[in-house]
Amino acid sequence: MTTASTTNGKGRKAPTIFDVAERAGVSHQTVSRVINGDPTVRDHFRARVTTAVTELGYRPRAAARALAGGRSKALGLVTAGDALYGPSSTAIGFERAARHAGYHVLLSTLPDDPRPADLSSALTTLLAQDVAAVVLVAADNRVLDSLASLTVPVAVPVVVSNAVQRDARRAERLPTVAAVAIDQAAGTRMAMQHLFDRGHRRVVHIAGPTVSQEAEVRRATYRSTMESAGLEPVVLDGDWTPASGFAAARTLDTTAVDAVFCGNDQMALGVLHAFADDGLRVPDDIAVLGFDDIPEAAHFTPPLTTVRQDFQAMGERVLATARSLVEGEPLDEILLQPELVVRRSA
Repeated sequence: MTTASTTNGKGRKAPTIFDVAERAGVSHQTVSRVINGDPTVRDHFRARVTTAVTELGYRPRAAARALAGGRSKALGLVTAGDALYGPSSTAIGFERAARHAGYHVLLSTLPDDPRPADLSSALTTLLAQDVAAVVLVAADNRVLDSLASLTVPVAVPVVVSNAVQRDARRAERLPTVAAVAIDQAAGTRMAMQHLFDRGHRRVVHIAGPTVSQEAEVRRATYRSTMESAGLEPVVLDGDWTPASGFAAARTLDTTAVDAVFCGNDQMALGVLHAFADDGLRVPDDIAVLGFDDIPEAAHFTPPLTTVRQDFQAMGERVLATARSLVEGEPLDEILLQPELVVRRSA
């Protein structure tokens, strides 16, 4: 078979889909299915194709043309894990801002328990669609570990959102990487200071799962804040769900607790439920404070005091960062600031 070839700008023949197929020992149709994200391709074939793409540095011709001349108006979006309020809201804010700016967004969703191969496959698929940049919405340590050990060649900018800024830079093999984050430590300090100002000293924290970067920061900041005040930190484990907040609250000796600081609003909802079942009055008997300010928080019984994160602004900032990287403009990374919203629960 005779195939057309292109050059990589240095006089050398650029690898084609047929070169990838030969290296992987599969048909070119299989290569095409892999780079276009066909879920029916068997895992061992997908792995062989991904390895061949990496070894050859293969880029589809459309992408090569965009890199050489015109600029793609497509952006890749990789989301991870369950449809949690924060990441989902960030992704929606990003997509709306991108659409308003004339971009179209191509989505790839990782499984709930992501492996390094899942991220590699998602990126391979998006790069095959000629994206100008990739946005990764994930505060999951497993995804960021996969990004740091990535083997797929990524020649476009990558923006990590909902992550601690310093950890995005672990991905040293990526040519251009930036992070957009909301200051989780500042939000936690706001919450704790609010409780301290109201005389609460026996404060328990119900933390999110350990795979979450944001949960880690909130947990660590709570501990350091309590210890700096000469108080004993008490941390209970949750998993972001109301059920986990309910279960944690049922283990408390509420006669020895002034307030409960929850890692998110959904767990706070479960805590309120448990306290209502036990006949406790919030905030008269015990205060409850959440994090995120989901739309329902203002309608809990009682309305929830919480730390608001502006996820719409987060999504817009992610787009602005991606565009700056694509256009080669100077990048001024900042931490977005949360806001304390005081309602009746604390």
